[in-house]
Amino acid sequence: MHSENPDFKWLTKLKIQNPDAPILKKLQDDLVLEKENKELKKALFKQKVLVAELQRKMLDQQEQARIREENLIKSNNEFKEEMKKQLEKTNSLIQDLMEMVKKQAKP
Repeated sequence: MHSENPDFKWLTKLKIQNPDAPILKKLQDDLVLEKENKELKKALFKQKVLVAELQRKMLDQQEQARIREENLIKSNNEFKEEMKKQLEKTNSLIQDLMEMVKKQAKP
């Protein structure tokens, strides 16, 4: 046994004749398992934090995409409306031109 190891200091006070005693082995195994469990819990927490961050980023990206889509729809509708006005204006000019041609054709 290593008396300088803080985890096992209390074991040095016990009168264990055989350092390979089953209870000592079990205690050492339990300490290893506790350490592994702690590390796994820490890793799990980090993974949960990463998942939460990714979910937040995805929601932000979805919101940005929704806003872009709304802006594109609005812009497209405005463009269609402008083209409709231009078509009406062009048709009116063509009609006026046709009337002028008819007037000029009549003596």
